[in-house]
Amino acid sequence: MEFNVSVLFTKRFWLTAVAIVALVIFVALRSSTAQEILENLTPPELPDSITIANRDSFDQNWDAATTERFHFVSQGTATLPIPYDWLIALEQPESSAWGLLWPGAKPAFTEANYLGRYGFIASPTSDENPDGLPIGFAATPFQNLAGYPTTTTAIGFTCAACHTGRLVHGDTEYLVEGGPAVTDLQGFSKGLGASLGQTFFASKLPLPNKRFDRFARRLLGDTYSATTKAKLAKDMKSVIDAGAESVETIAVVEGFGRLDALNRIGNQVFSKNTGQRNNYTPIDAPVNYPQIWTASWFDWVQYDGSIMQPLIRNAGEALGVHAAINTTAPIDEGRFSSSIPVEDLNWIEATLAGPRPPAEARAFGGLLSPKWPASLGDIDSALAAEGADLYARHCKGCHMPPLNSEEIWSERYFKPIEWQTYNGAKVTQADYLALKIIDIDEIGTDAAQSDILALRTVNTAADEQTGRQGMGIDTTVCAPKPQYTGAASADSGYDASVSYRGNSSENSLVPVQVQDGPMLSFALALGAVVQQTDNAWFNANNVPADQRLAFEGDRPNCLQAGAGYKARPLNGVWATGPFLHNGSVPTLDDLLRPADERPRFVRLGDPTFDTVKVGLQQPELSKDSYPAYVDGYFILDTAVDGNRNTGHAFGASKDGTTAGVIGPEFTDRQRQALIEYLKTL
Repeated sequence: MEFNVSVLFTKRFWLTAVAIVALVIFVALRSSTAQEILENLTPPELPDSITIANRDSFDQNWDAATTERFHFVSQGTATLPIPYDWLIALEQPESSAWGLLWPGAKPAFTEANYLGRYGFIASPTSDENPDGLPIGFAATPFQNLAGYPTTTTAIGFTCAACHTGRLVHGDTEYLVEGGPAVTDLQGFSKGLGASLGQTFFASKLPLPNKRFDRFARRLLGDTYSATTKAKLAKDMKSVIDAGAESVETIAVVEGFGRLDALNRIGNQVFSKNTGQRNNYTPIDAPVNYPQIWTASWFDWVQYDGSIMQPLIRNAGEALGVHAAINTTAPIDEGRFSSSIPVEDLNWIEATLAGPRPPAEARAFGGLLSPKWPASLGDIDSALAAEGADLYARHCKGCHMPPLNSEEIWSERYFKPIEWQTYNGAKVTQADYLALKIIDIDEIGTDAAQSDILALRTVNTAADEQTGRQGMGIDTTVCAPKPQYTGAASADSGYDASVSYRGNSSENSLVPVQVQDGPMLSFALALGAVVQQTDNAWFNANNVPADQRLAFEGDRPNCLQAGAGYKARPLNGVWATGPFLHNGSVPTLDDLLRPADERPRFVRLGDPTFDTVKVGLQQPELSKDSYPAYVDGYFILDTAVDGNRNTGHAFGASKDGTTAGVIGPEFTDRQRQALIEYLKTL
């Protein structure tokens, strides 16, 4: 029997190397922060990949070039905390830190099937997307990233990252332009952090793991050397250390398809950008990504009907996903300058809206809602006719006549917006859909999202003891005149520090001078900061005052808080599940029932479409409790504040509860009839 010394040496070498690596990991994890280290190095469990043989889309009035640009046009954001080329060079994380014991490369982090398990939609390489990243990723050059030593090309999310939906039926995936995304951004952040952490950890390990070396060679190319590799490791540590200071506090898990956008925007603008921790609020009011078709012609947008002007809405969203903004320069030397490309935001809004006001054209343009395709099953026309009558009796009063009807063009529904300024009354040139905003006590749905703007305050004042300067807020916005004795007259505005709940359908809109203060209304403070950010861009780009109105959509910067939740037209609603603002109801069938007949637990993350109940297909979830994630899917517990599925109910609950009941209990046939009709909108 021959004895191969080289084989024995190889085995001993690798066994020794593995033992050394194991010892390094063991020592690291014996520290006081062991569990935190292990947690940060462990990616989330993900759902299995969904097999897709075909991809289809709906005719929504956009051509291929427009759709492609919308998917990848930059908002000037640096959403991810690492340089663009780092993302391209990273590998997928090992399922646990112990995987670092073994040699062998993992596929690229940006591999389409892998990112698809976080809910991102694959897209091929193109001029707009040279690296074949998923829909919603865009490069933003010349950005300053926390911990990184120079400016660099960053990677940010576009509008399409949150507003491109997907439905899966059989082996076909349908893209819904402007529909709610199914991404898990919190899970994605954890997965990216694990990949980055494992890569850096590998830089400190002896053989056999080569993860960091592979990363360095891909990134550095011809400049790879021991010196450049060491500098890269140093830069990576600096970025990781900086990122550790901005971790979110999660009170209510968001999961797939949901985001606490308002609190995240507030935290970014008033806490992280300014370094004021006392302005931070935990994440506790997630909402389902809303569909955005037709929204350009609403008088108020957001679920809580809180914002009027499209540029304020879009620039505020860009700030929330990490567009850079200067809050420290002198007032006259660049304060509130930002990385937001307002021309891009203007293009996005114009593309969504269409070239002519719909009341003038008597037709909607821009992005249209999807039409129910025959491939999902034929619509039962007889049932749909019954449903039309039910809609007229029980839905039209809030959600308006269908947008494909003649009645919608009535002056009852399309109206100009009127508001007061210090120089007198003004009115918009175009007419807008005057949406009904329903008080929380009447609609009965979870109040967490509506309460954010109504109750949250921020401190932007200077502090003489610490030497902190004020944020520099000093501008005029508008808001509903408060309803209390002694309110200031419409031509003089009112105190912006007052906590108020308004509804413009009942109150005139008046000017408000907003200035730094210790307890500013979050709604007014955010509107003011975004206004000054827009003004800084106008000034830097020499946009004349008479041309700024076009960028602002010919609408004032009006804000309102605590008015309730808006009832939008239901065109395309069939393609927008889950339902209610927080995504707590999986199907239209569930939504049209008494609240206690809705499922307590809702699985999110699976885009499989239920063509009968219309919405997200659901497994049987009959246990009393579930962890937040099961098999990689998020399990939404509607017993948690912020997740509640109450309100907008049809029929009282079995215990006699009538709160939030807006209509009678339907029979099975009536529910199906309404669903068939909603497919036609």
